[in-house]
Order: sequence, then C-alpha cells, then structure tokens
Amino acid sequence: MKNEIVVEFSDDMKTLIKCPDIIQGEYVIPDGVTSIRQWAFHRCSNLTSITIPDSVTSIGFYAFMDCTNLKSITISDSVTDIGDDAFAGCSNLTSIAIPNSVTSIGDRAFDSCSNLTSVTISKGVKSIGEGAFRECANLKSITIPDSVTDIGKWAFSFCSNLTSITIPDSVTSIGGLAFNGCSNLKSIAIPNSVTSIGDRAFGSCSNLTSITIPNSVTDIGNNAFAGCSSLTSVTISNSVKSIGEGAFRKCKNLTSITIPNSVTSIGDDAFAGCSSLTSVTISNSVKSIGKGAFMDCKNLKSITIPNSVKGIGEGAFMDCKNLTSIIIPNSVTDIGRWAFNGCSNLTSITIPNSVTSIGKEAFMGCSNLKKIIVSQEYKNFLLQFKGLKDYADIIV
Repeated sequence: MKNEIVVEFSDDMKTLIKCPDIIQGEYVIPDGVTSIRQWAFHRCSNLTSITIPDSVTSIGFYAFMDCTNLKSITISDSVTDIGDDAFAGCSNLTSIAIPNSVTSIGDRAFDSCSNLTSVTISKGVKSIGEGAFRECANLKSITIPDSVTDIGKWAFSFCSNLTSITIPDSVTSIGGLAFNGCSNLKSIAIPNSVTSIGDRAFGSCSNLTSITIPNSVTDIGNNAFAGCSSLTSVTISNSVKSIGEGAFRKCKNLTSITIPNSVTSIGDDAFAGCSSLTSVTISNSVKSIGKGAFMDCKNLKSITIPNSVKGIGEGAFMDCKNLTSIIIPNSVTDIGRWAFNGCSNLTSITIPNSVTSIGKEAFMGCSNLKKIIVSQEYKNFLLQFKGLKDYADIIV
C-alpha cells in the first residue's frame, strides 16, 4: 500500500504518471489503469518485479528505461503498443513474453537488456522496431512469427550470442544493421518474401558460413555481409539487380562467386579483401565494376570481364597479386586509376581500341608485366608510367 501512496496518477486514476525512483521490490499496477505514461518508472533501479493489469492498453516511451534490477515483468493481453525505449537498459531482465494484443514493438524497446535470454513474440506483432533487441548479448535464439512484415534497422544488432533465427515468409524487408555484429549466428534462411536486404544487415556475422539470396531480392545493400569472415558459400539469385558497396567486403573464406545475369552493377569494394577468392564469374549483364570491387583478392588468378562492361573503376583489381592474365573487352571505355596497381604477377594485358581513358598508375607495381597490347594512341601514354617501359613491351 505504501507504493500506491507515493505513485502519481491522473485524477481519474486511469494514467500512471510517475513512480519515484526510491521504490523497491515488487509493484503491482492497480486495476483500472489504462496507460503507463512515458518515463513513468524511469531509473527505478531498485524495482525488481512489475505486474501490468488487463486494463492497461499502452506502455509509453521510456516507461521502464534503466530499471537495472527489474528481473520479471508480466505484460497483459490488453496491451497493444510497447513504446520506444520502454524497457531499454533493463539489464537484469531475463525473459519477456509479448502478448497477442501487441501489434508493434517500439524502437529500442528492449535495447541493451543484456541478460535477456528468452523472448516470445506473439502472432499479433506486425513490426519489430529499429533497435528493438539491440545489444541483448545473451539472447541465443528467437522465432519471429509469421505476422511480422518488417524487421527494423538495428533490430537484433550485436546480439553476440544469437546462434539461430527463423525469419517467416511474411517478412518483406530486413532493415539496415538488423543482425549486424551477431558474431555467433551460424545460419539463416532468408525467405522468398524478402525483397530488400538493408545496408550492413548481416555485417560482421563472423560465424555465418553460407547464405542464399532468394529470387525475391532485388537489391543487396551496402556492406550487407561485410566482415562475414567464415562465409564460404554465397548463392545470388537471378532477381538481384545490384550488389551494393562493400556487400561482401572482407569475407576472407569466400572462394568463389557467380554474378547472375540480372546484376547490372558491382558496387565499390563489393568483394574487396576476399583473400581466398579464386574464381569469379561475371555475367554479360554487368555494365560497371566499381572502385576497389576486387581489391586485395590475393588468390584471384584469372578473371574474364564480359563485353557488357563499360568501365573498370579505380583500384578495381588493385593488389590482386596472383592475377596472371586479364582480357579487357571492346566494350570498355574507361580504366580507372590504380585499376591493376600492385598486380605483381600479371604478365600480359590487352587494351582494346574502345578504351578512351586510362587512369594514372593503373598498372603501377605490375613488376612481371612483359607485354601490353595497345592501340597507337596509348603507346606514348603508357610510357609515362615510371619504370613500366623498362620491363614491359608495349605492342601496337
């Protein structure tokens, strides 16, 4: 009864306005309360348990934020909305059950609930907000119900002990950074309903070993799988039109990749640092190879650039030290600066008449390059490269 005296309510007793942070132990919200106002229990660090009655329909923003000793909470079936940051920073909360009445989980609702091990999301939930379960470091598995259509940005980022996740066919978009930093996530199935994979959605999932991009996906976001250092197998479907910047950057165990016919552009740094990559198949639909697209792919020995490509970006094949030969098709008009810089085992290259510009230092450091076949107009141009004329025959 003491707690009821110190807790502030609206005149009609339907809104719980504020609970002093000196409250300790358990607290039962009285029947008849319909809403818990934002900040109501903010920083009640000695609160250990809370019971929300069936009369409550909404939990406001920041309502229980930083209740660091809150270990258990019962959310009634009447609650429809869990506000942004509602339970953020409740670092001792171990489990949570989202009832069927809830349709949306607010942004950062359970952010930094570092001891949360069990989450049950009901089939009433349609959207999981941005950062909803970010940095829930002890969360090991979660099942997303087939009512959910969107997984927000940062939703499960840095859930470092998350090993498995089930994404239902209802989900159409996976937000940027949604699973970023889930370093123990070993496998994930992306359903055919998903049309977009956001920027860095699976970045730094260092234990993820394989991924299949379904036929529904049209865009792979920037850095979507960057730093997935255990990834050995990637299947990209024929629906994908663009591979974003750094999409597979530093996937150090990826050995081969096939770019399907649907792809028109390979983004900057898309496969940079894929040091085990030995085989690359680029389809005839690709028109541009971005800056640094295959930079530092040290084990890449050969590659065929299709006739559809018009431009080779700056540093596209820079430091591909085992690349021995390259054929540049007649479609290419531009070879960017540093394009083949540091390709120390490249012995020959043919530059077609279609090329109208070659960036500076495009072949710098190609110490084993013995023969360059080039049109007359580029012979004198190539001779300007420091040292190149000393070890390569430039043939018109």
